[in-house]
Amino acid sequence: MEIAAVAADVMPDYAGRVAMVDALTTDPAAAPVFERYPTQYIPTSIFVNRSGEVVETFVGPLSDDEMRKKLDSLL
Repeated sequence: MEIAAVAADVMPDYAGRVAMVDALTTDPAAAPVFERYPTQYIPTSIFVNRSGEVVETFVGPLSDDEMRKKLDSLL
């Protein structure tokens, strides 16, 4: 399943507790995101804690359950 579809299913359950930024490599407006969090492969999910530290970088698609586990670990 495409990462955007997984996020659309999962993120409503985390509203107000987790922020998600969907940065497309082809969008020039996303350049600041890629400068701060360099990415080589698509899709890449970067999980950042409240302090702004990268906790995990995951390359590849995520299932709903996998994304929920990673988000739960941030809370």
